Parts: sequence; structure tokens; C-alpha cells
Amino acid sequence: MNKIILYFCFFLLFGCAGFEPLFSSKNISYYIIEIENINKNDVTKKISKKLSVYKKNTNSEKGYLLKLSADTRNIIVSKDAKGQVSSYKMIVDVNLEVLSNNSTLPISVIKLTKDFIYQDQKNKFEQKQYKKDILENLIDKISQEIVIKLQSL
Repeated sequence: MNKIILYFCFFLLFGCAGFEPLFSSKNISYYIIEIENINKNDVTKKISKKLSVYKKNTNSEKGYLLKLSADTRNIIVSKDAKGQVSSYKMIVDVNLEVLSNNSTLPISVIKLTKDFIYQDQKNKFEQKQYKKDILENLIDKISQEIVIKLQSL
């Protein structure tokens, strides 16, 4: 019985040694030369910060120049019987032009749109924090999609 427990513990300790993150920069076959923010707002800065990890992989043969523009909108989705807003929709639109390192014409134009519907809250401070969290999550999803789409080029 002790041998079985010992083998089980040994397997648990050394069985998971090959774990690697999904979006690791080691397995990427491209690198980003430069990211140009067309409209310099917080969303483009945060996306370019998340994509700046892929600037370090210069041993790849494909290098891309990125022109990034993003826009955020909050739209009223519904109102209650009194006319007070009860839910909003946050929309993040991203346009990305991908250029090769030695051309002026874009290889691809990527347009991404992510949205999220959220309820109005009575406490305005909590609602502001919730909006920031929603925006961060949408930016994470968009940056992951950009990485996947650049990998397929």
C-alpha cells in the first residue's frame, strides 16, 4: 500500500513537468517590429502594451509593422418604466493594419469588435470600477485574437 501511495505522489510531482502557457512567445513564428498607435487613447496603449511581448522574438523570419486604432462606445440598451437607464452595452472596435517589414501596402487589415452588456448600478464608484474591469477583459480577448490572427498570416 505504501508503494502505491509513493508511486502516486511521484507521478503527481513529476507528471506535469511539460506545462507551457497557451500564448507563450516561444512558439510564435513572427515578431513585431513596431506598433504605431493611430489614435493615442487608453485602449490602443493597453493593446500595444500587451502585444509588446512579441517584439522580443527577433529570431523569426517574419516581421510585422502594426498600425493600431481603437474606439470605445457605451450605448444605452434598455430603460425601466420611469425612464432610468437599466443596462448599457460597451463596444470596443479595433482596426489593425499589418504591414511587412519592407513594404508600404498592408498585408492584411484586421477589424475586431467585442461587446458586453452590463446592468446599471446604484453605487457609481462600483459601476466605474466594473466598467474598467469589463474594458480590461475585452482588451485581453482582442489582444489574444490579434495574436492568433497574426500567427495565421
